[in-house]
Amino acid sequence: MRAIQQIGRRTWLAWMAAGTWAVWSELTYDRGRTGWRIALGGADLATRVAQAQARDPVHALRVITDFVSAYVLVRGKEIALVDTGLPNNGATFAETITTAGLGWEAVGHVILTHYHPDHVGSMGEVLAAAPQARVYAGAADIPQITSPRAIAPVKDGEEVFGLQIIATPGHTPGRISVLDPVGSLLVVGDAMANMNHHLTGSNPQYTADMAQANQSVKKLATLTFAKAVFGHGDPIDQDASAAVATLARTL
Repeated sequence: MRAIQQIGRRTWLAWMAAGTWAVWSELTYDRGRTGWRIALGGADLATRVAQAQARDPVHALRVITDFVSAYVLVRGKEIALVDTGLPNNGATFAETITTAGLGWEAVGHVILTHYHPDHVGSMGEVLAAAPQARVYAGAADIPQITSPRAIAPVKDGEEVFGLQIIATPGHTPGRISVLDPVGSLLVVGDAMANMNHHLTGSNPQYTADMAQANQSVKKLATLTFAKAVFGHGDPIDQDASAAVATLARTL
């Protein structure tokens, strides 16, 4: 057990003046008694705390634009959008962002899962309202996307906003999914659908390479996540990776 040392007020003030950082956290003891734990350290302590805060789970808000969904991912006072849905839905996104208690200035990232028009349709409105936002997509899909702003290519394993990019081609050549490992949330896009609570693979009618799309589902089945949200269909709120693994065995 680590030793606990009591210090006086003068020592405390001297340490603070010298640049020592302190982090307080409340503790609960037996019979409901409470107290405080204080961690002391240098600037590296402040850096570690900031990094931990940046790794808070994202809160996913669904934006339904007719038959397709996009997502507002909120972490603290910052937002990343995943897809922009059908055209003429800028106001729908604004309402959802307001519901989160934030404004367009909080939107720093727009991640596009693929180039199909029902997923990039409101990008012009979104980027006009969020001029500071960076845009990302899989490299192979970027030539098919008309954008008023440069799109940064992202590849498998890269990180944006604390989110892991998962390359899941097949539906389109550059299709990506997005994983929040802290919140155990997978944003699937169109790699799968969950219509009427029936989980299926990529829609063959709109899929460029079905064999590759099935391999992407099998790739997602190797990951662990509690929740999954889709471009088409309702979220799975628990045991989502188990459901995906079951589907993968049928492909």
